[in-house]
Amino acid sequence: MARRLVLHIGPRKTGTTFLQRVLQQLAPQLSQQGVLYPTHYRGEEDYNHVGAVTDLTHNEETRESNRWTGRDGSDWQGLEDQVRAFDGDVILSAEMIGGLRPAAAQRMLDLLDAREVDVVITMRDLGRIFPSSWQQHVRNTHTEPYRSYIRRRAEQRGTLPPTQMQEAWDTERNQTFWRSYAYGALVRRWQSLVGADRVRVVTLPPAGAPSNLLWERFRTAVNVTALPQEAPRLKAFVANIGSTEAEAMLLHAMNVEAKRQGWNRKTTNELQQQLLSSGFLDRPDRGRPLLLPHKFLSQVQEWARIDIDDIRTTDVTVDGELDDLTVPDTAAARGRVDPDQVAAAGAFATIHAMTEHAQAIVRRNRREAAVSLPGRLLRRTKQRLRGDSGH
Repeated sequence: MARRLVLHIGPRKTGTTFLQRVLQQLAPQLSQQGVLYPTHYRGEEDYNHVGAVTDLTHNEETRESNRWTGRDGSDWQGLEDQVRAFDGDVILSAEMIGGLRPAAAQRMLDLLDAREVDVVITMRDLGRIFPSSWQQHVRNTHTEPYRSYIRRRAEQRGTLPPTQMQEAWDTERNQTFWRSYAYGALVRRWQSLVGADRVRVVTLPPAGAPSNLLWERFRTAVNVTALPQEAPRLKAFVANIGSTEAEAMLLHAMNVEAKRQGWNRKTTNELQQQLLSSGFLDRPDRGRPLLLPHKFLSQVQEWARIDIDDIRTTDVTVDGELDDLTVPDTAAARGRVDPDQVAAAGAFATIHAMTEHAQAIVRRNRREAAVSLPGRLLRRTKQRLRGDSGH
């Protein structure tokens, strides 16, 4: 049984990939000092524990079928066995935990069965959450337009104070977004599960802050002395690069067309992954970042003000500044998407696809030539033999 479990619950798009990659890189060093950050719980190295948590909760918390997720329970079982067998401090990190309903979260805690549980919540301002969240929505092959996505979140948010909306956020299946990003309610939910003094908040620094500041705040909140003061330098390939405005719009249009053509989500996802790994995100002139549509700016700023005040009522310990969660005016874009940037992104995708197709044709022709060459040689030999016998 783990002596102490530190559960980093995200939510998504709050610096989680960076923190998880750092912990993955530190895992061998941590294990020598009696701290477990599991990276081989399912037979291959992984940098976080999303797969295991999805394995445990997909029937309860998502609408995805086993055919799409490929979950059979083994990922969770591998993680649970490691945690329960370890007699020391364990750190787990899975951003989807922040979106779990209380019953599913309690079930997870019961199965892990640690002596002590501390919860760390990372928080990012909503002005950066909405663009990042919709980008992820698109990369998961969904087809809902950006503005429609935000309008739906506004309908789910409602106009009542967070304390009056919390029951709906806690219980309704389709309230995953606000279950994750109504931050005061998120704190209260987990305080009720593990104890008020067992939850800490880490705010993401504003853009332009020192690169190590998030790690310093996270390290303080986790309170594991084996963690170094400086985060190790990560390899460039593990960076979670976001799409620009034009790229996100192009990927969304691809999803819409793929759905119209009757493609399944797995095929569409594979097409996206092929494009994203082709240098699509490395082009020199990618256009401006995806920001909030300007018409939603004041509404999102108001939600942020309400949530900051709500967090204060919980008396939770905050590593960082609650003012980091305010939404600045610069979080919104003015003007429409630049059609030339969308066209440039589309041209790159088209040329890449055509190049891949051309290369496939060349490889096929070479294979056919290699297969047919012995046949041609045999026919020529037979013709020569017949010619020789005629003399």
